[in-house]
Amino acid sequence: MKINRTVKKVVLSLLGIALMLFGILVYHIASIKPVENTNIQISRIDFDKPFDSISTIDIQKKLHEIKGVKSEIIVKRNVVVYFHDNNIADSKKIYDELMTKGDYKAERFLLPDNLAQKQVCPVMKKDSYKYKFTKFIQGIFN
Repeated sequence: MKINRTVKKVVLSLLGIALMLFGILVYHIASIKPVENTNIQISRIDFDKPFDSISTIDIQKKLHEIKGVKSEIIVKRNVVVYFHDNNIADSKKIYDELMTKGDYKAERFLLPDNLAQKQVCPVMKKDSYKYKFTKFIQGIFN
């Protein structure tokens, strides 16, 4: 008799804890705010010769003048990596505008087609149950 009562308490306690943790998970998923930087893209331009300190400052200044380019510009050797807003300008437009501002020998870095089609989110795969569950919960509350 006492064993049955003890087993019932343990089972009910475990179910209560599981229900409470599930509720916390649902609340966490429902309260997630949308990502703000969904339109920010990283792009790269490869130049034919390395930059010195003066030309590094010059290329950064010219890139900052282009509308849509964010403040993060990385210049290493003969490569320029920059962040830009896709809604304002795409990488081709920025590249073309930069080429008109100076006499540069450079080319845009383009991903091969097989890499360009890959999923970019390393956390969740779209066919996983975690992704489907998260989308289901967000659909209920949003």
